[in-house]
Amino acid sequence: MNGRKRKLTLNYDTEHDILYVSLGTPRPSYCSRDVDGILIRNSFNDGRFSGVTIMDFSKRTKEQLQKVIPVKLDIENLYSFR
Repeated sequence: MNGRKRKLTLNYDTEHDILYVSLGTPRPSYCSRDVDGILIRNSFNDGRFSGVTIMDFSKRTKEQLQKVIPVKLDIENLYSFR
């Protein structure tokens, strides 16, 4: 990410308890890794990290997320929309 900060786009599906986190504007991506329901997404365009999809979000701890997400994100920000 070259040390620059990018805006996070958060979308939460309350019915299915899924949090979609995108770096910048959501873009077409593929799942490059699934770590126990935390899906790491990369852009089809350039293969770079584009976000995460977190299944069963309400059951996750901040510590679990920090261990899995491959870039530095303000994890507190993920919980702020509730």
